[in-house]
Amino acid sequence: MKASTAPLRGGHGNRIAAGLVAAAACLAFAGTYWFDPVPPGLPGLGAVEFPRLICAVLLGLSVLLFLQEPGPAAEEAPRLAPGLPIYAACLLFLPAMGLVGLLGAIAAFMVAAGWLWGERRLPLLLAVSGGFTLSLWIVFVKVFRLTLPGGLLFGN
Repeated sequence: MKASTAPLRGGHGNRIAAGLVAAAACLAFAGTYWFDPVPPGLPGLGAVEFPRLICAVLLGLSVLLFLQEPGPAAEEAPRLAPGLPIYAACLLFLPAMGLVGLLGAIAAFMVAAGWLWGERRLPLLLAVSGGFTLSLWIVFVKVFRLTLPGGLLFGN
């Protein structure tokens, strides 16, 4: 059976997506109540608090998406590249992470995904990728004091 490519009528696509994300965030938040306890005294945000923080952020973003005005109809929306190249990039993420580490793989993936989706301004791709990767490093390494996988080339 082939999936329908007809646009959602009435612009309810964002509201449906928001509802699904909100439901997933609520289920994931509820799932944190069955996590194993973490010994006291470990540095950084705990194994329960961080997933709950992410779930709360996702829930808040889904509320904002639900309240947003409907976007353009499917006929007006820009066409993205076929799915196979981006799936290949996703499959290459883990081997890249094993080689250059998590932050290097994220930076490379963002550049590759942006290129596959049609962005051809390399300085912009590099700036967005670098800024996002730097932000992740600041939040996870400096604020939460977590050690991220370094890979074979940059391992610790």
